[in-house]
Amino acid sequence: MSRSASDGEPIGVVVKRLRRQRNLTQETLAQRVGCSRSLIQQIENGTRVPPRAQREKLSAVLGERLPGAGDETDAEAALSDMRIRFDILLNQNSAIATRALSIAQSLAALDDTDDILAPLRDIADRQLDRAEEVLTQIPSGSVVVREWNTIIDWLTVLVRAEQRICAIHTAELGAIGGDVGDEYHREILAKARSGVSVQRVYVLDDVLNIEPYEDRLWHQVKAGVETILVNRDFAPNAQGILIVDDNYVLAGDYDFRRKERDSSRFSTLRHDVQAAYRKFNHLRELKNYGRALVVNDLVQATGLVRFARLDDDCRPRFRAALRRAWNNEDPDTESVPR
Repeated sequence: MSRSASDGEPIGVVVKRLRRQRNLTQETLAQRVGCSRSLIQQIENGTRVPPRAQREKLSAVLGERLPGAGDETDAEAALSDMRIRFDILLNQNSAIATRALSIAQSLAALDDTDDILAPLRDIADRQLDRAEEVLTQIPSGSVVVREWNTIIDWLTVLVRAEQRICAIHTAELGAIGGDVGDEYHREILAKARSGVSVQRVYVLDDVLNIEPYEDRLWHQVKAGVETILVNRDFAPNAQGILIVDDNYVLAGDYDFRRKERDSSRFSTLRHDVQAAYRKFNHLRELKNYGRALVVNDLVQATGLVRFARLDDDCRPRFRAALRRAWNNEDPDTESVPR
């Protein structure tokens, strides 16, 4: 939404002030508006009141909505104001203006759809409301996104990692490994292989939950991703978190009753990032007290590191080793040929 020039100021005074603030000469302003320099001079001197079309052009070039002449109806003023705001946006960023226009045209077209499509129109309206809610939060450096699946949003931040990625996962592994999670998993592996330090902590109810996800777990270990499994009994209040370098933290609010993410909070605020690192490190330190299972160490200790792939020979050994370690039994090193 465009800013408005000061109420009560004569339009000529406003034009002169804004022109000087933007370091424009009368001649330059005239060229951009498409009029003569003398007309700009007359407007600034108060001897000429620009008509509506001229005022809209001046507003677009100067980047602020100029006051009207007071000779318009409310409907005319509203339409003029809308045109001015769009022209200002167009001058600021034509790509965004084009996208906004496309959305507006699509919304207008929806008015002609059948009543049976009314629920779909309602969904579109809610999505736009969510977008508006997010936009208003961005300047604060912290944004809450309420969504049923925000893995794509997490991926948008994940790809910016250059040094370190730390993650806590408290959702079911089926949710983490869903269709959308394929791209997320590939990016994790790519970052690890490129030299980015990646550490992931999974809070589980039982090690048996691993089986649908074990191929990805294996790929992570082979890529050098530190992978830690924690019994939820030792971390009942753990929260899903992704930390990227020292720049971003994403905290997920997970609804365990519905088994889905309720919302995610994205923050660039330094104190949020530092607080997230403290939570992550406290959870990771459970391995020092025998309350967490480091899959990488287990694979090394049992000799499973010798296997390049999680094939028919390796898979049952991997599962058995995980179960024994989860139950605090000695790892079975004898079953792996030397």
